[in-house]
Amino acid sequence: MCELYGLSDDPNPSIDVYPVFHCGCVDLGSKAVVKHLMAELRLRQDVTPLDKAYEATKTIYSYSYLATGVSLYKDNFKLIPEKLIEGRNGQGNLDYAIECRSTGRILGVIEVKKEDFMKEFAQASVQMESTLTRKRKADEINNEEDRVFGIVTDASEWYFMECKVDSEGKPSFKLSEPVTVVYKDDNLQAKVEKVLGHIVWLLEEAQKSEEVSKNVGQERHPKKQRST
Repeated sequence: MCELYGLSDDPNPSIDVYPVFHCGCVDLGSKAVVKHLMAELRLRQDVTPLDKAYEATKTIYSYSYLATGVSLYKDNFKLIPEKLIEGRNGQGNLDYAIECRSTGRILGVIEVKKEDFMKEFAQASVQMESTLTRKRKADEINNEEDRVFGIVTDASEWYFMECKVDSEGKPSFKLSEPVTVVYKDDNLQAKVEKVLGHIVWLLEEAQKSEEVSKNVGQERHPKKQRST
């Protein structure tokens, strides 16, 4: 993957091949959704303690964060499990996709870690690039760089990614520093708020991108005035 996208020719690349993504974070300290998410996570801890050896437990913890974030934009976005993605470099199912309700465009790619993180970053990179380049029509491409976001997590370590495709169809990728959530720590809520704040910021940015795309489409295809 690193050779495919020109990130590195090292056969065993490290995370450092990705430029740093400075993911924003929305302050949600006073929001009711934080209390709801904390209650849900504590219930998970009581009945199904996180065991990172099992994908199922990682998935149910991760879903709580994702569903909480998307719920703030439920009129615009929906969260879809096992979304099939096809692109020029392959096809596969996303663990979760964040999709725009009005256009059907995928704006967020989520992978729950199954193996080592580097393999998951590589898979997420291919999937993000596929969502931007698959069967794009000319009127869907504006003059600015198109982009999609990604999240790779094992429910404890959270990484956030960005993929941009320029006007020539060339992708570029960035990867954030991790946010680590330790579910038995005293500072659990602060870390949970930070992860959720990053997710909400990504959704805000995705919403802005959709509004720009919609405006560009209206400029290119203005409604014809009815003659009287």
